[in-house]
Amino acid sequence: MAATPDPTPDEVAQRLEQLTSSGTDEPFSFAAPDVLQRFYQQRGFALAWNDARAQALVAMISSADTQGLMPADYLVGDLPALPAFSGLTGNARIDVDLELTEALLRYAYHSRFGKVDPRALDPSWNYARNVSSGGPFTALERIVAAPDLAAQLEVEVGHGAMYDALRSVLARYRGYVTAGGWHEIPAGPTLKPGSVDARVGALRQRLAAEDYAAPSPAGSPNAFDEGLANAVRQFQTHHGLGADGAVGAKTLTEVNVPANALVDRLRVNLERLRWVLVERTPRFVAVNIAGYQVYYFDDGQVQWTARAMVGKPYRATPIFRADMTYLVINPDWTVPPTILRNDSLPAIKRDRAYLDKQRMDVIDRTGRAVNPATIDWATVTPKNFPYMLRQRPGPTNALGRIKFMFPNEHFVFLHDTPARDLFSRDERAFSSGCIRVEHPFELAEILLRDDPKWTKETLQNTVDSEKMQTVSLSRPLPVLILYLTAVAFDDGRDFTFLRDIYDRDAAVLSALNAGFVYSPPAGLSPE
Repeated sequence: MAATPDPTPDEVAQRLEQLTSSGTDEPFSFAAPDVLQRFYQQRGFALAWNDARAQALVAMISSADTQGLMPADYLVGDLPALPAFSGLTGNARIDVDLELTEALLRYAYHSRFGKVDPRALDPSWNYARNVSSGGPFTALERIVAAPDLAAQLEVEVGHGAMYDALRSVLARYRGYVTAGGWHEIPAGPTLKPGSVDARVGALRQRLAAEDYAAPSPAGSPNAFDEGLANAVRQFQTHHGLGADGAVGAKTLTEVNVPANALVDRLRVNLERLRWVLVERTPRFVAVNIAGYQVYYFDDGQVQWTARAMVGKPYRATPIFRADMTYLVINPDWTVPPTILRNDSLPAIKRDRAYLDKQRMDVIDRTGRAVNPATIDWATVTPKNFPYMLRQRPGPTNALGRIKFMFPNEHFVFLHDTPARDLFSRDERAFSSGCIRVEHPFELAEILLRDDPKWTKETLQNTVDSEKMQTVSLSRPLPVLILYLTAVAFDDGRDFTFLRDIYDRDAAVLSALNAGFVYSPPAGLSPE
């Protein structure tokens, strides 16, 4: 028997026009009719799918949950029931082809950009969401034509090693959920080495369920021994806690977080990585606000990291991207309006020696110094104060001895600090928005290593001079300010759950669990 001929390009074009212009949801709704139209137009309205490709697509989107996405968003409930193409003719054959392409478009779009539009949660969001310069339709064509759809999709939209590592952790914690998770440990006194408590045996079982095994000593199931302390330390390290081996209130709270809640935390952070890792930038500086950590990445790998301090919850460090272009050694510091209003002016009114103690000058709008004795400080308010306060360079300067500048509307940058003892704290939300770096001159050496003028010695000599000097970078360096409450590296072996210090996870999770949405980035909307 002769094979049934495929519909002609004219028939495909006519049916596509009929369905995308009808305004109905039959046989299914299109998320982006214009994108579907342009895809088929680019391929001369030839059909895209056969039985083998359709099966590969169904398998790929059925595993969307491995990325923290929901297969139901991609028509997976309908696709497995599709009949073999060999039994379809006319419009039925065209409709199946369109549905498969629609499913791919939805999944590829969410895989690359994320399901949730971050601009809906943060109006100041400025990370790029535009498609690659080669265009989305060429990339989609490569995926459809590839012998391995999933592998080709990874080539086209993959987000790199950090994203893949977090996916590995997600798979691990989905396994814990499947195995039944774990039970809560009742509240009580701190458990630590030497404790004997009926809750100790339950703690061993709880930790073992997350692969932190600590067999009980012979005949003493309720004794807290050093083996259990080591298991607790491992748990604390992976859960963003001080690793002291004792189970106090903070550790107990994290111990009692259910496995499915940790899965949700991983899903939320995979989504955040999809938002920010659209651009494939091999070399950049990243700050994770929730982790109080700054990183230097090169070739997609962490080459350097240091502790950081970030904004207090009521002076939160904003999330944005900018390009670092220069450093300032021995910076002065102009007190920003918020700190002037909330901190400096009240301090001056309490103590007229404050300016001398802080090595601050009063500056007018032209940059000239003003004698503070000529100002009636008793009548000064933030609204009628016509001057600025500027702190001179030196070891007590609020910015320390160096700052890293990436011009942005938030007036946020990385800098040194004289308050170095605060880096020893586990939680470091102390600043008014800027990011303080624990070892800033290590970062400066990395950024200036291609310039033979700047060595460790010349940097130190410049610092010792206490003279301000601006140093331009040879090329702009992207700076990514992130908010991640779970991070992973080294193929998922090195991972940490972190506190949601600004209470932002719930909004992302709610949007991630909602129905399918389509917010086209630049290049995917009609011109």
